[in-house]
Amino acid sequence: MAARQHAWTHSLPCFQPNWADDPICVFTDTTFAAGRGISLVTTPRRANYVATTPAFAEPETVGDINQDLGGSVPAKYEMRELPGKGMGLIATAHIRRGEPIMANTASLMIDYRAFNELTKPEYKELQAHAVDNLPASHRALVLGLSTHTSSPLPHIELVDRIAATNGFDIDPDETDTDQHHSFFVLFPSIARMNHDCRPNAEYVFDHGTLSQVVNAARDIAPGEELTLGYINPLMPRAQRLAKLKRNWGFDCGCASCTLERARADESDARIAQIEKLKGELREWGPDSRACPEMAELLIALYDMENMWTAVHEAYTLAALEFNAVGEPWTAVKYARMAVEFGIPMVGEADDDMGEMAKVAEDPWSHWSWERRVRGENSEGASS
Repeated sequence: MAARQHAWTHSLPCFQPNWADDPICVFTDTTFAAGRGISLVTTPRRANYVATTPAFAEPETVGDINQDLGGSVPAKYEMRELPGKGMGLIATAHIRRGEPIMANTASLMIDYRAFNELTKPEYKELQAHAVDNLPASHRALVLGLSTHTSSPLPHIELVDRIAATNGFDIDPDETDTDQHHSFFVLFPSIARMNHDCRPNAEYVFDHGTLSQVVNAARDIAPGEELTLGYINPLMPRAQRLAKLKRNWGFDCGCASCTLERARADESDARIAQIEKLKGELREWGPDSRACPEMAELLIALYDMENMWTAVHEAYTLAALEFNAVGEPWTAVKYARMAVEFGIPMVGEADDDMGEMAKVAEDPWSHWSWERRVRGENSEGASS
């Protein structure tokens, strides 16, 4: 029996790529998430798959997620105009590490096939229709986002610039049969968070609820700006500055990018050493030079670099390394720390979080137990 088709509020317009079988259309449900609404730009088959997620099948799971349009839970932040940055979010109360700060269900989900298989005029038209179909208050949130330009733009170009400036890449869920095309997704309130190369918050996407949750990576005091990282933090300063300027059009003024030359060079040296140590600790062959001291140095380097959103990676590698040399209780300590610091940053479904839970529960039965002592090769955790 064919899958039941979802009752979309809108399912047009469509364009047919020249070299693909499936058309790419706009699918909007204005009743989604208690009337907030959602729009997809994708194929009919994939839209029908998305409509099988709990977000659609069990509407109560997403009814209270969004608090930015008449929410019932007081926010611990407010939006302000910030010098040289435009709008940003400022903490108004103490926020503890790991605490959820905000959450949004997706406003706009664009299948990367739209970019790859349609002409620019075609996918831009679909984007504009997708935004225009949203309920008025939600649409206003989207159209109020930054474009990093002061020049007036035609509506279709405005929507395209907003999407390009504020969207997030989201990988397909493991149950999605289309594993070759990610989604480009817009979350309007989360998009208000500015970049910092050493951000104090991180986001996790939940495929079941089609929502993105932002959690605090460290304790945040009232008056601090809430920030996310737009790029890989393990890049030298010059590369970070160049990428941010090229992709988003701004000069980063974060504390890490504005260090005086000697300290900036030292930071770059630490980043290079972090990458080298991670490579050593992931090597499980007979020629590996990895040792527990390397793992402890890696943790110290993450700490010196203020990489609050990624320190769980160092704890994960330390747990594996200490377990591999037969020190179970130190391995358990670092495994517990990896889970404690990691779940708010990557989610409990992350592969490494699963591995660390196993080490914490029973290090002796884990694949890494005395692996260095026995000299056996192994495929380890991915961190």
